[in-house]
Amino acid sequence: MLKDILIIDGYNVIFAWASLKKIAKESLEHARMELRNQLLNYGKYKDYEVILVFDGSYTKSAATVEVVTEGFLEVYTDDSETADAFIEREVFLRKGKYTNVYVVTSDGAEQNQILGSGGLRIPARELQNDIRLAKQEERLQYTHKHYRDRFVISRNEVHDQLSPEVAEKLDALRKGQI
Repeated sequence: MLKDILIIDGYNVIFAWASLKKIAKESLEHARMELRNQLLNYGKYKDYEVILVFDGSYTKSAATVEVVTEGFLEVYTDDSETADAFIEREVFLRKGKYTNVYVVTSDGAEQNQILGSGGLRIPARELQNDIRLAKQEERLQYTHKHYRDRFVISRNEVHDQLSPEVAEKLDALRKGQI
């Protein structure tokens, strides 16, 4: 079964999201790490392959491709290659190997190029909203319990994970009855 792939123009997203832009003013490296962490969680939750691409001209290192986890690559292009050029090539190479090839960028010219190459575009702010919604869904998924025909919301506390017998013993211990 084919998966979806999400290819992200890293610096485009960093400078489109107010929270990351603020971090980048202090440390571009920390902004990159925060974006990576958010995308790691999002990609895993949505079952996307992810390629996070950064222009090499903003770093002092050579071109690199790092396998962060299975299904997540972080790429720094050579200083002679833009992230846009790398992304365009990847869309062309990966088209047909994935159900959908999504590209996250708010660059209008890049969006048109991606559409012409058969990719689907997601503006940076739309991704930010999608990540926020996915976090809410995930949180609800782990904090809801089903009891027959009724739905109960819990706070996902330790006592919710204990068997009734253990809970009774701990309660008795707490009350000094044991």
